[in-house]
Amino acid sequence: MRGWLLAGLAALGLCARARADQACFATLAQTRNYSLGMPQHPVPLPDGKTVLFLRSGAKSTALGLYAFDLATGATRALALPGGTQHLTVEEKALRERERMTLTGITDFSVSRDGHVVLMAEAGRLSVLRLPGGSVTQLPGDGWISPQLAPDGSAVAAVRDNTLHVIELNGMRDHAVSPRGDATLSYGLAEFAAAEELERDRGTWWSADGRYLVYERSDTSGVLPHYIADPGNPAVAPVEFRYPKAGTANAKVTLFIVPRHGGRAVPVRWNTTDLPYLVRVVWQKAAPLTLVLQNRAETREVVARVDPATGAVTPILTETDPAWINISPEAYLRGAKTLPYWLPDGSGFLWAAERGQYWRLELHAPDGRLVRTLSPPDLPFAGLIGVDMAHGDAASGRVLFSARPDRLDIGAYAVSLAGGNAVKLAAAPGLHDVTANDATTLLTDARSLADGSAAVAVLDGTGHALADLPGVAAVPPALPRVQFTTAGSLDFDAMVVRPHDFVPGHKYPVILAVYAGPAFKTVMRAPRLYLGDQCMADQGYIVVSLDGRGTPGRTHDFERAIKYDLIDLPLADQVDGLQALGKRFPEMDMSRVGVTGWSFGGYFTVMAAARRPDVFRAAVAGAPPVDFADYDTAYTERYLGTPQAHPEAYAKSNVLTYADKLSVPLLIMHGLTDDNVYFVNTVKLTEALTRAGKTYNLMLLPGTHLLEDPVLAERVMQRRMAFFAAHLGTGPKR
Repeated sequence: MRGWLLAGLAALGLCARARADQACFATLAQTRNYSLGMPQHPVPLPDGKTVLFLRSGAKSTALGLYAFDLATGATRALALPGGTQHLTVEEKALRERERMTLTGITDFSVSRDGHVVLMAEAGRLSVLRLPGGSVTQLPGDGWISPQLAPDGSAVAAVRDNTLHVIELNGMRDHAVSPRGDATLSYGLAEFAAAEELERDRGTWWSADGRYLVYERSDTSGVLPHYIADPGNPAVAPVEFRYPKAGTANAKVTLFIVPRHGGRAVPVRWNTTDLPYLVRVVWQKAAPLTLVLQNRAETREVVARVDPATGAVTPILTETDPAWINISPEAYLRGAKTLPYWLPDGSGFLWAAERGQYWRLELHAPDGRLVRTLSPPDLPFAGLIGVDMAHGDAASGRVLFSARPDRLDIGAYAVSLAGGNAVKLAAAPGLHDVTANDATTLLTDARSLADGSAAVAVLDGTGHALADLPGVAAVPPALPRVQFTTAGSLDFDAMVVRPHDFVPGHKYPVILAVYAGPAFKTVMRAPRLYLGDQCMADQGYIVVSLDGRGTPGRTHDFERAIKYDLIDLPLADQVDGLQALGKRFPEMDMSRVGVTGWSFGGYFTVMAAARRPDVFRAAVAGAPPVDFADYDTAYTERYLGTPQAHPEAYAKSNVLTYADKLSVPLLIMHGLTDDNVYFVNTVKLTEALTRAGKTYNLMLLPGTHLLEDPVLAERVMQRRMAFFAAHLGTGPKR
């Protein structure tokens, strides 16, 4: 009787703990992993005293604009979000490309003198005048991709695929491009640029504000895709022009036009040879500069443009037999665009992967290498700013982000004349630093190894002055993360144990995976793994690894996956996972699950089909199944075209292995996903059905991103219920 009573009380205790642990999913969804309420998009003003930033409430997605006064420590609300927002199809698509799921004032920019602030809110534009703070609504709505003139006197923006200029003196609006239509846009980045080339704009001002450069994108030759909402069958499908691998891209050209309109000068380069427009830069005392790539992304050209004639002159060429990365670190939001011309026009800063690591370089105006600035032991990650307070390059300094090791990103300064680098913000963890033009005031969005997260305000030497005030909820406990290396090639790895972990007991294991190009999973910032901790607290050990193909290590380590997206990544994940299992006996290697989203979803299905000896259950979110259905700029970078390399596509295709599935699989996918189209899951489920394989399917209303907190919570709960059913939960002796 007493034993039965104790067992019953223990069971009640376990149920209570399970309910408490399940509640973390709701909190994570409602707070976006405790990120809502944190300062975002910090901009230090030229006065060296003020920082502007966006912020929402702790459980609200509506952003407002705030100003922090360094002298007084006071925070002032400059503009708060309005009411209900109605987004056009075009703006929804742009937000999807930018992974923007917040509302309210989602973007702002500041004039060179810091006195004019342009704010964007759901197609409506307004201008804030500082220091007073008066706000003026700009005429019209439906505006997208707004760009403030450097002197703050005008705004360029797109409506109905046509580029307009709104003169702020008098609020006059006039078109400066021809009229666009369904397949012809002016002033917008095409899909490939916005989704894969890290370029989200198609309009650029000259430094003096007298001219505009705009992109003309012709998608008439791009395959149309139609997305219907099954929940609203009376609404017609929405057409998107989506460039599948091996098919036509948008035809991109550039034009230079006076601000007040007039004859547009075409920029003339061989768009057949170099079809990808990667960057456009037009700085003070510098030429209009382009960065162009060939379609294979193995050759990159930096070129200067004569604005009077549109003639293009190459000044620097980079090549790589595998592919050329555009920038070294996607994590950084405050990094400057490269090339970055020095304020006196005496040269420009450029970065490239020299040997195995990224290097920051100073080049002469003709492209000749002057010197390498970043030290060999600090792989370059991003440019923060340039300080030429005395007006010449010899006395100037460069602020940059770099990797002191594979798990951290810090901020440093080095003289333009060369020499040793000085630490500005290098506590273990991640630092994303921005600077005003004079580099006298910095902000540091940091997520550190001790679990802290804040946006600090620093002086030009890196000395901490204050933290921007946030209103985010505080996690009840930090993730219990162990960072380590594992496997034959010392893969970066992390292990997350339950908060109530009991040594000597065995727990089922979940491999939380991405394993794909351009994204590194393991970084020394525990706050990134709140979701993994929530999974672990259900009675699991959660593991992540970075194998070959992932960035942040060496050139060859990343490019080992050329023409094969799965064989090496799968071998590396299994190698690292099994090495961890041997080292940590609490990992029950007879009960291992795998889960991931997007490329991680692709890897998950492949792991389930090809390695049933390792993985006993799998939950895949939005998996790209056949990369011939994915976009050109991403897929061809790694696999070439389907026409030239059919064997690479077959080897990397989930459908090749669908008939081998023998472990429980749950697939989740948004019906209106315009990144990984739902056709991928349709093909997968058809192949599994034809092969006589069973599977589970969770259909989601919406796109690639889960904006609705209730849906996000249900997805997390469903995933864990699936693992509990097929792996059980720990601990076991």
